[in-house]
Amino acid sequence: MSVLCITLLGVLVSDQAIKLLLHRLMQDEALALGPLGSVRMVVGRLWLRRGGGPCGSVVIWCCWVAAAVPLVIVSTLFPSSRAFAGLLLGGSLSHALENSLRGSITDYICLRFWPAFNLADLALAVGTIGMISELLVTMRAMVS
Repeated sequence: MSVLCITLLGVLVSDQAIKLLLHRLMQDEALALGPLGSVRMVVGRLWLRRGGGPCGSVVIWCCWVAAAVPLVIVSTLFPSSRAFAGLLLGGSLSHALENSLRGSITDYICLRFWPAFNLADLALAVGTIGMISELLVTMRAMVS
């Protein structure tokens, strides 16, 4: 369980620290990454809020808890998935926290060929791919 907690806290603290640092250092400026794109602050809305309907902090936190509980249960049943569950929980917690405090999500990596994203988004993607892979490998081993 400590792997899950360390990963969760690592993603949460790192993502929020990078955003705070970039807000203070860059403000409205951009740092060129050559032909790849740039590092700049891009404010966006959480997916739940993009539908246009009312979606307050209570709804966001209820959704987070509803997703977190099964992830923690799965990570206790399959210990090899704890790091991936930590990535998923840390990324989603960072988004929920930022959305509750600021009302939006700040992305900062802007590649020319991809929509803007941040460390929490990267953690969510890696955690999802890893969790699905772990579960498929485990299920395959159980069937064999």
